[in-house]
Order: sequence, then structure tokens, then C-alpha cells
Amino acid sequence: MSSMAAPRSALIESLNMSRPLQLEPLMECLLRQYRGSVLVAEEEAAAACALRCPGCGGFMRDPVTVQCGHTYCWPCLRGEPRKRCRLCQGDMGRPPRRTCVLLKQLADRCLPGRSWQHRDVAELLEAGEHREALRKIRDVMETDPDDLILRVYKAEAYAALLEYGKAHEQLDLALSKQRNWPEVYFRKAKVLQETGNLYESLRFYLQCLALDEEFTAARSEIEKILRDFLFPVPETVEGILKDLEIKPLPNLPLKPFVLGSDRKEAAYHLHTSLEEEEGAPKQMKSLSGSSLQRTQSVHGLHREGKTDAGEGLKRVSSEPLLSTQENGILLKRKFPLSEQDVNISEDGRKHLRHGESACDSSNFIADPSILCKLIDAADFECSLCMRLFYEPVTTPCGHTFCKNCLERCLDHTPQCPLCKQSLTEYLAQRTYNVTTLLDELIKKYLPNEMSERKRLHEEETDELSNLTKNVPMFVCTMAYPTVPCPLHVFEPRYRLMIRRCMETGTKQFGMCISDPEKGFADYGCMLQIRNVHFLPDGRSVVDTIGGKRFRVLNRGMRDGYSTADIEYLNDTQVVEEELQQLTELHDAVYAQACRWFQNLRYRFRSQILHHFGSMPEREENVQVAPSGPAWCWWLLAVLPVDPRYQLSVLSMRSLRERLLKIQHILTYFSRDQSK
Repeated sequence: MSSMAAPRSALIESLNMSRPLQLEPLMECLLRQYRGSVLVAEEEAAAACALRCPGCGGFMRDPVTVQCGHTYCWPCLRGEPRKRCRLCQGDMGRPPRRTCVLLKQLADRCLPGRSWQHRDVAELLEAGEHREALRKIRDVMETDPDDLILRVYKAEAYAALLEYGKAHEQLDLALSKQRNWPEVYFRKAKVLQETGNLYESLRFYLQCLALDEEFTAARSEIEKILRDFLFPVPETVEGILKDLEIKPLPNLPLKPFVLGSDRKEAAYHLHTSLEEEEGAPKQMKSLSGSSLQRTQSVHGLHREGKTDAGEGLKRVSSEPLLSTQENGILLKRKFPLSEQDVNISEDGRKHLRHGESACDSSNFIADPSILCKLIDAADFECSLCMRLFYEPVTTPCGHTFCKNCLERCLDHTPQCPLCKQSLTEYLAQRTYNVTTLLDELIKKYLPNEMSERKRLHEEETDELSNLTKNVPMFVCTMAYPTVPCPLHVFEPRYRLMIRRCMETGTKQFGMCISDPEKGFADYGCMLQIRNVHFLPDGRSVVDTIGGKRFRVLNRGMRDGYSTADIEYLNDTQVVEEELQQLTELHDAVYAQACRWFQNLRYRFRSQILHHFGSMPEREENVQVAPSGPAWCWWLLAVLPVDPRYQLSVLSMRSLRERLLKIQHILTYFSRDQSK
């Protein structure tokens, strides 16, 4: 018994894993035939006005900026089944999402007082008050009949009330005006699926996925339907094995699932159902049933008569299940009469077909000159720096700031500067993506102001990039050339300083020890940033290594941290006659340093190796480096000497004097080791 269990479980696993892999090539083949018709729609959308929503193509009355920096209208993000942006495939972030205050003000100028209606209707739908939602929609559409979002909400309410014919009517009208709207194709497919019309729903799922390949919900439904079409099996794989034990499975020829070549037919057209045969089931079954029930209902609904020549999607036929006369006849589900009558709207008006123009709110701003009159430079000023936005960033609470301004505020407290909402999670992610729509509007409609703002930013960047004038100073500890110096940065002023060093590209700053009278010492060492690791609360661990030595000429202050005008220090080169004596002194001190280090206790030696690394090798040419041999600075860093004494050695320009100082220190510590 146990010997049969292993093959059975292996077969179950192989069947479950093989089917999705087999469906991928089929899905790709089906999608390929739909993508050609999508290109024109995508090109038209790309040329559309900036205030069009990239999701529905309509006017953004209630704009919401997602994490990646792109902006959608709020209804498109309601119950969003996708986690990736349709434009950049970036992460859209987690809800709740707030309206972008600045873009909302601009939208209200275009169409005043119309953004509230979508949220009110959505709240009624989520509360299950579908009749009240329909009443509210009718009241609003009396003044704005071209609002496609309300049409979609209307279809949602009708579908919840099981009035599927009216739901189809509203979705068809929305698609007649906006052809590249994947969410509506998905809703249309769901309604068809709920009414049992599996083949029609598959067409609309494919159209949805062709428009947006990241629409995972549509992909899942396609896989589910194709499995039912191609694998008409019992509820579980265990059922297959049980059937195999009772009787062998006949070799049934499987005919392929063919996509019609006529793609010119409108994708949203609803086919008229044929009459059912006598004895065929009259009640249509929902997809919520088992796989076996769905498959049986498909094969049980045989149709008579000829098919329309323009039908875009052929049906699956299987010879063993159809008689000779029925072979090739399309299988189609039938709607009740009330659900088929979708050609006339409630008020008697006919639907607009593809190609007919519709005057909706999106056309209100199709003329760039109209939007240009509504945009004022004063409305695009950062509330922190009081200048035109540069790299505008929108927070989850909906407020917009310059990227640099927001980062400086978050250095002090993880809250929005205006509404004080917590931005702790936003700070931890550090995804300060530029709000693309705002940036495009400023560049397009305020080119002169943007050019001036960019010039000021470049001047500030050049000033911060100067490594001799107003060099940023980190007042903390001793640093030495070629020696690593890890730093834990937590003060807001130094957060700003490190960020500026990274943004300007210099990745350098000065390190000095403090001085009670002058603020910081007269001598120091430049540090080169190798890596910055940001912690969730805004702190950072900065990996640096020592560079050039310098002398302070003048001191200053910028935004809370110290600055200085500096000159760099290099060792004085000795003449050829003195080089031999300098080399002999160098070798003697190096050997003395090695003996001192080897005589240290194992615990101390391990700590030094872990923090500073191993001692650098002796150099053949002692004058090749501007600051002398690297091992001297490594030794000076590990020796337990007063910082003031170390500072005096750092300031020396003579290698001979530095070696004599180190020799004196080693002699003193070696005497203590011998005791």
C-alpha cells in the first residue's frame, strides 16, 4: 500500500504543475493577435493631454500620485487589482492613497466642484447601497452625462443587482468612448463570466491583458477558463486517478482553440445568442461552481444555425462530444431577453460606436492654450523654500515639496511639514520619486521660470562641489590618510551634509577634532565616502576612508554644519643625498612597529585587525605617496595616544620628523611591554 502512495503523489504533483506551463504558449499565441490592435490606441493615449489619467484616459478630477511618481485618477485606483504602475512597472505603494493637493487645485479650476461625486458614489457601492448609488449617479449625470467613471460605477451597481443587460450597456458605452481602458474590459469580462458566457468573457480578458500585461487578475481568469476548456476533468486530481482505476480513458482527439482573424470588429460588441436546442439546460451556471460542472455546462449548450461571418473568437468543438451534424457549430451561452437588449440606453439614446467623437470632460483641456491660461507660477512654489518646484515630490498625505526640501525636513522629524501626518514608513522606504505629471507641467507651461530655477540649482551645486572653498566639515574624531573611518550619522545637520556630498558627486568632506576656542582644529583629513547604508529612521552608517591632509585657512557655517577654506598638505621631498638615510630610518621604525604589534596580547591584536585591518606592507619608495607610507598612518591610528599628540604628527610635512615621533612612541610602549 505504501509503495503505491509514492507514485500516486508524484503523478498528482506532475499533473498540477504541468498544466500552467502548457497554457503559457497558448496564452502568448492568443495575446499576440490582440496586441496589434492595441498599438494605435496606445499611441493616441501617448499624444493625449497631460491631465489625462493613464489608467482610464479620462480627465483627472481627483488626481492621486502613487509611489513610483505617476499620477492616476482616484477611481482608477479604487480596488486596484494591480500592484505595478502601467507606465513604468514600478511599485505603486500601498493604500490608502491621498489626493495630490496641488494637482487637485488645478483640476478644480478646469472643472470646479465635480471631484466629490466619484467618492460619494464609491462609498455607497462599498456599503452595498446599490439603489441609492444609482439614484445619485442619475442626479449627477443630468449635468455631466459624459462622465465615464460614473458609467462604470453604474455598471457595477447593475451587476450587483443582477441586471446584467444594463451593466453591459453601460460598459459598452464607456468602451465606445475610451477604447484602451483595461479595467473596463476586465469588468465586462467579469459580468460575462458571472452570467456563464465563458467564451465571450475570455475575449475581453484577452483584450484587457493585451492592453496591460501586468494585469495579473485577468491572467489568472484566462488560465482558469482555458483549463476548463482544455482539461475537462473532475474536481480534483485524485478523482482522475480514481476514474483510471475503474476504466481506461479513451483516446479523444483534441481540437485546438482558434482565435478568429477578423480583429476589425469592435472588441466590446455583444453577440446575439442563438436559440438553445430542446433538452439543453435553460439555467446558466456561474463559474463559482466546480470545474466539472463548468465543463459539463459548456458541452451541454449546443447551438443551431450559422455563425456571423464577423465573429472574432471561434468556439471549442470536440468531435466525440458533438454529432456529425453538430461538428463545427459554435457553442454559445444565451442571455435572457432582458439582458440581450443592450443597443438602446435607458433614455432611448443609441450607443456611440468606435470612431464617433464624444464631448467629455477630457476634451475640455485638449487645447494646450486653455490649460496654459489656468497655470500660474505662484501656485507651483514650494512651501518650504518659497521657490519654484525643483524635482517635486508628493508625499503619501498628498502634499508636494522640492525633493531636497522634503529630505531636509525629514532629517529633523518624520512628519509632513504641513499636515504633520507621520511619514515614518515613507522615510524608511526612501523612495522619493519625482511627481512626473507636475514636473512635465512646469517644464511645458513655465519654461522660463524653470530655466531660471535650474540655473540657480546648478550654481548651488557648483558651490557645494568646490573642494577648497566652503568645504563641509565633520567635527568628530581623528582621521588619517588611507585608514578606514566608519561613521554613525544621526544629527540632522550631518545627514544633510552627507546627502549633499553624494548628490554633488564629490563624495568627500573634511574631518577634524573639536577645539574649545576655534570650534574645530587647524588641521584635518579629507574622507572619501565609499558606501552609505540608510537605516529606517533616517540615520545612516557611512563607510569612509582617509584621503588628503589639509590646513584650515578660514572657517564658516552652512545650514547648521561647519565649513572651511582649506589648503592641502604634501610631504616635503628630500634630496638624493638624504634619501639613503631616510630609507634606513624608515626600515628600522617599520621593523620596530612589527615587533610591537606582534607582542600585543591576542585580544588587543584581534580587535585592531577587526577594526582597522592588517598593517600595510612596507613601500620601496618612501616618497611616492604625497602623505608618506600608509603603514605610518595605520600605526598612528591604532596607538593609544592623545589626539592632540596625533594631531601634531598629522600636521607634519617632513617624513623624517614623523618617523622620529613614531619611533619615540614605540620605544615608550615597548618598555611597558617588557615589564
